[in-house]
Amino acid sequence: MYLGLSIENSVVNAAILNDGGDFVWQDNHSLDHDKISNLLEICGALVASAAKAHPTLSQSIAVSAQGGFIGQPSPPDGLKCFAGTDLKANLQASIGRAVALASPGQALALYESRFGAAKDSAVACALYLDNHVFGGVTFGQKLWRGANRIVGAWGHTPLAWPVPHELDGRDCWCGRTGCLDCFLSLGGLETEYHNITQTRLDIEAIAAAADASDLVASSVLQILDDRIGRTTAMIINMFDPDVIILGGRLASLDRLYQNVPRKWPGYLLVERNETKLQRANQDAFTLAKGAACLAADPAI
Repeated sequence: MYLGLSIENSVVNAAILNDGGDFVWQDNHSLDHDKISNLLEICGALVASAAKAHPTLSQSIAVSAQGGFIGQPSPPDGLKCFAGTDLKANLQASIGRAVALASPGQALALYESRFGAAKDSAVACALYLDNHVFGGVTFGQKLWRGANRIVGAWGHTPLAWPVPHELDGRDCWCGRTGCLDCFLSLGGLETEYHNITQTRLDIEAIAAAADASDLVASSVLQILDDRIGRTTAMIINMFDPDVIILGGRLASLDRLYQNVPRKWPGYLLVERNETKLQRANQDAFTLAKGAACLAADPAI
């Protein structure tokens, strides 16, 4: 029995994967945004509940988180308790079990390659577009993590093939400028709309305005189509995956699955492309389930 946790802005989700490849238990608990002690208490309680429900639970767990990685900055708008903390060490000391960490993009890639839209793909890439941008890569349903465990940290690479007005030095929370996180996150989309209208709308309102023929909203979403198109074309040129999975709240935009592939021909190195773009099979526990898949990997 393998436990995965997903630490999100206001909740910790948990899921157990058994040896037969079935998810047999899940639970969640609301989270105090500010206190590391509250986070550790909640994670400990979920581990205890999981172990009570399934006494053969593995001594190793895996956790999907957007921050708390030692030696890396954490998003300032994420969990404040991540700031300056070593999440892995804190969790291991608190719950008395070995802990492996993964980003949301890595957890999404692993879940989708085993149970979702990338099932049975030899090579799959995931692009998680939400408050921040994360990626992940699997080969044969195995997560590729890399020597520094940062494979898929595409949110902090430059936007591919930028046009002049995109070279405006947008500040990223990581301390650099012009990162994908500035363009492909929810905040990036909302800022794009705000810069034109001086009005701040969320993704649902922008999408509704575009459906109602609002020219600014339509233009902003067309820009997003193009930027995701360039980003995914770069991923294809680098990894040549069978499929690219889009997850997170931006992945809810139906338009992406037609418009983004139409952008690829101008950027790909092949004339005939076989890579598919798919929407993630998302629910509230998807990232926790991806973390459980990682916990089941003896190589972690």
